[in-house]
Amino acid sequence: MPHKNIISTNTMIMGYLNSGNLSTARSLFDGMVERSVVTWTMLIGGYAQNNKFRDAFGLFADMCRHGLVPDHVTLTTLLSGFTEFESVNEVAQVQTHVVKLGYDSTLTVCNSLLDSYCKTRSLGLACHLFKHMPERDNVTFNVLLTGYSKEGFNHDAINLFFKMQNLGFNPTEFTFAAVLTAGIQLDDIEFGQQVHSFVVKCMFVWNVFVANALLDFYSKHDRVAEVRKLFYEMPEVDGISYNVIITYCAWNERVEESLELFRELQFTRFDRRQFPFATFLSIAANALNLEMGRQIHSQAIVTDAISEILVGNSLVDMYAKCDKFGEANRIFVDMAHQGSVPWTALISGYVQKGLHEDGLKLFVDMQKAKIRADSATYASILRACANLASLTLGKQLHLHIIRSGCISNVFSGSALVDMYAKCGSIKEALHMFQEMPTRNCVSWNALISAYAQNGDGGHAIRSFEQMVHSGLQPNLSERLQRNG
Repeated sequence: MPHKNIISTNTMIMGYLNSGNLSTARSLFDGMVERSVVTWTMLIGGYAQNNKFRDAFGLFADMCRHGLVPDHVTLTTLLSGFTEFESVNEVAQVQTHVVKLGYDSTLTVCNSLLDSYCKTRSLGLACHLFKHMPERDNVTFNVLLTGYSKEGFNHDAINLFFKMQNLGFNPTEFTFAAVLTAGIQLDDIEFGQQVHSFVVKCMFVWNVFVANALLDFYSKHDRVAEVRKLFYEMPEVDGISYNVIITYCAWNERVEESLELFRELQFTRFDRRQFPFATFLSIAANALNLEMGRQIHSQAIVTDAISEILVGNSLVDMYAKCDKFGEANRIFVDMAHQGSVPWTALISGYVQKGLHEDGLKLFVDMQKAKIRADSATYASILRACANLASLTLGKQLHLHIIRSGCISNVFSGSALVDMYAKCGSIKEALHMFQEMPTRNCVSWNALISAYAQNGDGGHAIRSFEQMVHSGLQPNLSERLQRNG
């Protein structure tokens, strides 16, 4: 009889989980005298699917303390709940259980582990796991390919793509999407066209997921003919297809065309929460058009798109840029997931408006909340240090950036050059510039400004000539703004 009771209660718990009623499912679970591995796994999955990873991980720990042995389904279910907001230490803890229980040779478990390391931006550990996996399949390659692309390791992504082909693994829609993302970031139109030909050869051109990736690739390379041809010839389009072409039109000064497509989109059956609210909010933010931003905000509320992370991030950014920090903060506080983007948007907003102390205070709060700063965050906060001429704080941030792994990022490096220059440390500015693995116009402008601000016109002119000789076009307005 007890076994029968477990089965019937498990069925009830599953029903409540499927309907999204986690609290009732948990009450049933807590009232059970006896629970099976299936019972624990179901509830862990319920928490994981509802973005309640802390609860899922806590339940997994309770399961182990109660003496139940997780199986491969439990482990993959728990790992499915990892997102960029979780700590890599927790992934490592799960891997310890995987090895201890002998599942380190089980492909599905290893693939889930690999995915979790990639999601938590721990590519070093992901690569180590990949190399030592006794067996790999398409999923394995796709997971690492996607991880490389998302973190900007584009050459590694493309090399893995070719390795996958050489080993006889057939590409899937996820393969093409990941490798096209890498092609976008490398600004390699020829490579993208080769992938397009391969997509046609593999009969994936009819797949809306792949077609959207191609659409995104061509739009990012400003290939208007290819974008329009592909969009209007696609046998199937979805909300993402519209988002891509609307975004392309909006950012290429085709605002009327983008609005017309947006009106057309509203008569489709697509999920209104996926409408390109974030795009129009970004346009409003950059144009400092508060009225437009509030209109889009209202539509986002009506369609419940307000709960989407990207829309929330864009709202924070829009209100911050429009100098409405009260509204920006209210939206920020109400967000379910506060990743680095909304924190950075607020910090950047404060710094741009000259509220440097507020920006620095928010950065400290971000560290206390254990939110990982990215290169954009560091660039903003270094600008605050530069404007306050706070060399001590700037040096502390320099150490932060080294520990974070963002030191090789061109934007972080350029911001450090600018900070040292404005704090009067020309030697440190020059040393930072020389240590940068890659440089762009911003880097050179920072160095030229460093010399100019410190009265060394000769070196400023020579650096300007070297910049032109390197093939980069000087941004005169930016330099004038820096020196003004």
